[in-house]
Amino acid sequence: MTLEILVSREARADIATAVVGFNDISPALSERVYSNIIEYPQMYPVVYKSFRRALLRRFPYSVFYVVEKSFILIVGDVHQARDESTWKLRA
Repeated sequence: MTLEILVSREARADIATAVVGFNDISPALSERVYSNIIEYPQMYPVVYKSFRRALLRRFPYSVFYVVEKSFILIVGDVHQARDESTWKLRA
């Protein structure tokens, strides 16, 4: 069963900031990470409580998400140099 991905308002803002900051980030690059999350939601490691982290290839960004019974919730798309409390406050 394929789970639906929901993106929080904060994560949408993170993504917009990342695209502005790195002109080389294409939507296809992040789509690849989201495709992996949909296909293999358990593939990425748990890093805090039940939250998992997927690394964006070639760019210093991490996608933080949680797998629920009927959906996957993206809570952050955060630059790896940012303080972890940035996305943990959203948990």
